Amino acid sequence: MRKCVKLFLLIYTCNLILFGQTDNSSKIYDDESVARIDISIDEDALTWIYDNVNSDSMHNATVHFKNSQIDEVVDNIGFRLRGNTSRNAVKKSFKISFNEFENGRKFYGIDKLNLNGEHNDPSIIRSKLCWDLYRMLGIKAPRASYAEVYINGDYYGLYINVENIDSDMLKKRFENFDGNLWKCLYPADLTYLGSDPNLYKFVQEGRRAYDLKTNEDEDDYSKLAQLINVINNSSSSELPIKLEDIFDVASFLKYKAFNFLTGNWDDYHSLMNNYYLYHDPVKEYFTFIPFDYDNNFGIDWFNIDWADTNPYNIPKVVSGSRPLSEKLQQISEYRNLYTHFIEFFSNNVINVSSVGSRIDSIKSLIKPSAENDLFRTYDYNFSMNDFDLSYISGSYSNQHVKYGLKQFINKKNSTIYGKINYMNAKPIVYKINVEDQTPNAIDTIEITAAVFSHSPLEEVDIVFYDEVSFEEKIYPMFYSPIADTKIVEENDRWVGTIPPLGENGKGYFKIRVKNQNQLTENYPRLNPIKIKVNSSGNTLLFINEIMADNDNVNQDEAGEFDDWLEIYNSSADEIDLSSYYLSDKKDNLTKWQFPAEVKISPFSYLLVWCDEDSEQGQLHTNFKLSASGEFIALTAPDGLTVIDSISFGEQTADLSFSRIPDGSINWQISNPTPGTTNLYVDSVEDDITLQSFELGAYPNPFNPSTKIRFSLPAKNGLKNVSLKIYDVLGNEITELINNDLQPGTYEVTLNGSSFSSGVYLCRLTAGSIVKTQKLMLVK
Repeated sequence: MRKCVKLFLLIYTCNLILFGQTDNSSKIYDDESVARIDISIDEDALTWIYDNVNSDSMHNATVHFKNSQIDEVVDNIGFRLRGNTSRNAVKKSFKISFNEFENGRKFYGIDKLNLNGEHNDPSIIRSKLCWDLYRMLGIKAPRASYAEVYINGDYYGLYINVENIDSDMLKKRFENFDGNLWKCLYPADLTYLGSDPNLYKFVQEGRRAYDLKTNEDEDDYSKLAQLINVINNSSSSELPIKLEDIFDVASFLKYKAFNFLTGNWDDYHSLMNNYYLYHDPVKEYFTFIPFDYDNNFGIDWFNIDWADTNPYNIPKVVSGSRPLSEKLQQISEYRNLYTHFIEFFSNNVINVSSVGSRIDSIKSLIKPSAENDLFRTYDYNFSMNDFDLSYISGSYSNQHVKYGLKQFINKKNSTIYGKINYMNAKPIVYKINVEDQTPNAIDTIEITAAVFSHSPLEEVDIVFYDEVSFEEKIYPMFYSPIADTKIVEENDRWVGTIPPLGENGKGYFKIRVKNQNQLTENYPRLNPIKIKVNSSGNTLLFINEIMADNDNVNQDEAGEFDDWLEIYNSSADEIDLSSYYLSDKKDNLTKWQFPAEVKISPFSYLLVWCDEDSEQGQLHTNFKLSASGEFIALTAPDGLTVIDSISFGEQTADLSFSRIPDGSINWQISNPTPGTTNLYVDSVEDDITLQSFELGAYPNPFNPSTKIRFSLPAKNGLKNVSLKIYDVLGNEITELINNDLQPGTYEVTLNGSSFSSGVYLCRLTAGSIVKTQKLMLVK
């Protein structure tokens, strides 16, 4: 079991995420009911598809998608078969493409549906359960839901609708989503073929083993070749330093632990198959993404008992080298972390007591659809008795299905503790999060880290080098797990703070860990994490107005209705914007740079088109605005100092989100006024104002001040809005606001320099609505 020393338990309150993106695609993957998907297609085209099962040709069709949240018909969609061995099954799998014949079209934020027939699995739950478990564990993986599929009025059976791993999914999982994504299929073993990136474009079975799915026109395999070179040609001492700098090692070890516990063999280790690699172009960092989960929980074609395998010597279905898996296992701290993941997942999620009720509820949900699914019976003659028995804890076996679902889980968990063991190894920090790398001068900087050591931890410290005083300073971190979490990073969570750096403060840090065996390491192993105070003091320039859904308001030079934002100069002086930056990414503040000679006159406005069409003019950025909401920042030429920023929510077509009056803290929806002063217009109706009532604070915990931000929709009544601070006994400490307010977004600063350390409550009242946010002052 994991051992650690609880030096001190720091009370911590998770920060409420304000103004997050609205993800309409969640409506597609609603799994409280079974959807119905009707495909209407020409009968001759359907016959051709079934006569040419290996073809990926798309055929024109119409789809009617109906579930508890959607009931819509979409014409002119693409339809074809998908999958590998399932193409030759009677119950086939299908792909629907909404943008095949209408470029750029999406359906609730996605452009493709994957409908998997699950012909191997009599329970029709195995892959769905795996995707649910991945999400419970906080691991980046597709979503999935159930659907009855009808083609030309005939019932083709119960299907699992699995989220496509593509650019749309990247946007929902990654801060930077425009990098290279490779789909890796057999024989993608990650062995070194040479330094030439083109060597990794080899074709197997009619497609590339490492198949680039984004940025195809560039066809650049240099980063993949670099990763494979590091994996294969680094010594044992070099590998951790080089690999951790470019690859999320922990995500791969979690994937490997998950596959061991679920008995999934159609993967990288056993079959050189079924995974994605995503390269973040800003962080220069690879993440391993799992894919295809219908062969697990006791499904076997090779006479291997996957419920009783050795975690350190998992069988290979196809022989050969797997350098990533094999090299990581040779490094003792990685081997221990992998073992820790197995133990944590087994104890907290992948066991019958934790997930049994979820399994039973899924069975109840889908059983009527399965009973009517005749296609389910055609490939292996699976009956409804097989459906029922494949869920049980007792003994079940039929052909390639060697265990009932709960039977497999129970046996796997009963055998692992005789097999797992820990080595004498260095402690490891496998995730570090900095609340704000460009804080204000008076802000405390909070650091959280996921730390593991099998031997008890003796010290976890922030080692900070102050580049102003030229001093090294040590700040202790405290073990602060989140109770009853199913996310391992939250279980291994340590928290520490760097005191305010003052005006022009800057420096960098690593986290030093030492266990009771006196084994020590510093993380990140290679490059320290930099912090620089936002010290410009510039309150003259503002992001003053944004339009993220411009359907028919104002056109750019090319006559296009594109996204735009407005910069406002509130000063009496002309300001040269040369070398300033705009960005929609918090971790890439230098995404787009203003060209030379761009100036903004006193008390004037500058319109910038956010359209990814830089060839159309010098004020056209390389990013677009998201109508579902996102972050925007204006950054100084140093690339670190944020002059102004805004995080906005879902937008309404042809309306602006504006500071009213210009340069104020009050954001609200209004009629667009590009290049002129912003005015609140009473004719903007309630149903297009802010749709959410939000309250949050940043930073939190804080010392000595925090910014409290809230948004008010008109429908909640905006008379006598009050914002008050109370102590934990309910005593009112101070009142920050007591006024009538217009609908919009507001921000006020709470200065707690005269308060004692401890927990406080921030209470916002507007009409009949009351919201409360817990605050933590740490001095």
